[in-house]
Amino acid sequence: MVETNEMKVMSEIYFIRHGQASFGTSDYDRLSPIGIRQARIVADHLAELGMGFDAIYSGRMKRQRDTARPLIQHHKELLPERSQLNILEALDEYDSRALLLARTRTSQAPDPLTTAEVLALGQDRKAFQAYFSETVNRWLEGHYDKLEGIETWPSFCRRVREGVEHLKNHHGRGSRLAVFTSGGPISVVVQMALGLGKGKALELSWQIMNASLTCIKYNASGISLSVFNNTTPLLLSGDPALLTYR
Repeated sequence: MVETNEMKVMSEIYFIRHGQASFGTSDYDRLSPIGIRQARIVADHLAELGMGFDAIYSGRMKRQRDTARPLIQHHKELLPERSQLNILEALDEYDSRALLLARTRTSQAPDPLTTAEVLALGQDRKAFQAYFSETVNRWLEGHYDKLEGIETWPSFCRRVREGVEHLKNHHGRGSRLAVFTSGGPISVVVQMALGLGKGKALELSWQIMNASLTCIKYNASGISLSVFNNTTPLLLSGDPALLTYR
């Protein structure tokens, strides 16, 4: 088959993870002061590079929408016709609280943590990450699939993939999109681009830093990974406190 010019021209989707959320507080779904700085720095960096976007998307979560706001403000000043934030439910993160509570409902000794004890882990980042990683591993293996209110791993992946297909179908040749989302959806996108297994996708999700940029390119032939977990704007700030994972 002869490759046409239409197939050769690649479009871009920049997936930007939300800034640092308010870990250990009663409202995790809220940017911390560091998260607010991260969002502003990334938006300023993209504006300085002269990077315009044909559309800006986010999931429904407050931390995702608020990370998008500084870039939206730049677009109001430079590209007012493209400054609307488009909400796409497919970009939501999986429900981590539901998974933690599911584990307490299915756990047997030697894993007898109560719901209160699980939530108390929020005061210790390392302890929480170890417990949460194991919880998500169990989710991938289907341990919670029969519980009411649990979105299974296959369903989650299907939702994210359908969201990416929606973006591709609505923005064709030569488009550039900004998508503000979370580590879980970004890991599924990388899985799509590289053909990874679910275990490797999960490993990658723990490496995705707050306010990092991951880019895929797409055309009629498919998608490819161009950039992964880029934190250059934060590194250029010279403040190590801006390099965060949670």
